[in-house]
Amino acid sequence: MANDLDAYLQSLPDAIKNELTGAIKAQADRLSAAQREALQALQSPPQESGNLEASCRVVPGDNDLTWVVEAGGDLTTTEVRTGSGEDFDYGEAFEYGTTHQQAKPFFWPTYRALRPDMQREINEAIDKAFK
Repeated sequence: MANDLDAYLQSLPDAIKNELTGAIKAQADRLSAAQREALQALQSPPQESGNLEASCRVVPGDNDLTWVVEAGGDLTTTEVRTGSGEDFDYGEAFEYGTTHQQAKPFFWPTYRALRPDMQREINEAIDKAFK
């Protein structure tokens, strides 16, 4: 099923793909910026999250029409304890909490709040591209 969708998306004329990828990228950038803003509002004291804000980013996906909004990863991953050899992503701890830290979700609540409006914007771009 996913291969069929990828094949269909790749067969679209370049003008339509360009219109859609711009709209999708704009909404991904919008979401990432809103997640950084939500994170800033949750930081107490400021900069509590270290590199977490810098880790909020948009990266290309598997095809021209896919953009992935991410947070965490290399910038927020450290050893659990020095010398343990076990990695710990404090970005996930910030979002979901731990036994020692209350969750301070910024990623998923922001996505859920913006999703209907982002979908509307993308749908409008689809309509415009196919006219």
